[in-house]
Amino acid sequence: MTSDENIAAILEIVRACDALQLCTCGATEYPETRHVSNAMNRDANDLTLMFMTGAKTPKAAQLRANPKCCLYYFNDANRHAVRLFGEIEFIADMALRRVHWRPEFAKFGYNGPDDPDFALMRFIPRKYKFYVASELKSGTL
Repeated sequence: MTSDENIAAILEIVRACDALQLCTCGATEYPETRHVSNAMNRDANDLTLMFMTGAKTPKAAQLRANPKCCLYYFNDANRHAVRLFGEIEFIADMALRRVHWRPEFAKFGYNGPDDPDFALMRFIPRKYKFYVASELKSGTL
């Protein structure tokens, strides 16, 4: 597979998953893993992915202290998985926050894109690893 084919295969996995695991570097020296929604990336065209969380959560504090993280996508239907390694960037730009705001985020207690507790995050990919059959594919982005 070429690099472009790898990215296309990864995007297929990303788009198919409802949820994923986000691994952060915890304050206790050990990584922490959390289940997060993939709703903002159902139509992703590249691996710069968007997520939201509460601005005051331990997850947000950890990512502000150390933005390096790993995203783990697993599609239970076909058993395809991918790990993406990169950094999280918090988005303060109100125009971008409005673009990515969805009314269903209100169910998490957010009052809109200008709610100070609504944290919009962009994942900046650096590396990937995934399997095609039993062959490990990895690369740098």
